[in-house]
Amino acid sequence: MKIKAVIIGVLLLNTMLYPYFNVLDKMVEKDDATFWKSHYDVPYYASAAVLGLAFYEGEKSRLGKTAWKSIDAGLLSAMITFGLKNHTRRTRPIWNDNPNLWQAMDDEEGGFPSQHVAGTTALVTPFILEYQKDYPMVHLLWAFPIHQMVGRLKAQAHWQTDVLAGFGVGLISGLVAHHNDTPLLLSIAPDALSVGFKHKF
Repeated sequence: MKIKAVIIGVLLLNTMLYPYFNVLDKMVEKDDATFWKSHYDVPYYASAAVLGLAFYEGEKSRLGKTAWKSIDAGLLSAMITFGLKNHTRRTRPIWNDNPNLWQAMDDEEGGFPSQHVAGTTALVTPFILEYQKDYPMVHLLWAFPIHQMVGRLKAQAHWQTDVLAGFGVGLISGLVAHHNDTPLLLSIAPDALSVGFKHKF
């Protein structure tokens, strides 16, 4: 049922964005400033941090369970974006200044939607949803996907609708993972993973 909700959500997102492709998609001047260029590394550092937290805390604590849900969300968003990229094969601004070239890439991965944005959004969403009432400052985590969105545009790696769709995919994945009582990954993984290093030593 949850997977159906994700599929429906992604299809609705694509339908809503479609009329705005020609309106929103504009070439952004390339900017290699260090702050924006760091967007390449953020998803990897964020993934490593969440993985480390999940293995350390295990599923027994609120923080650990949220970290495992974050991993679920990241994996789900990766599967969705991989499928969409290979289906749409949209050209990137760095290769062509026409945002309406779809089904055009044979040897390179397409740009719709942005995996960087989707993955980062998916990772932070479960933490925001879990802790927003207790710690409102947790909403500052939205800065990470926003940084990704701007950075990917300034690198000319994506069009505006690519990063918006990536944000939507990540958000939907995070919502689905958050509402699962038991993290999906732990339901198929060895029980030892759910204990956490903190409780072992």
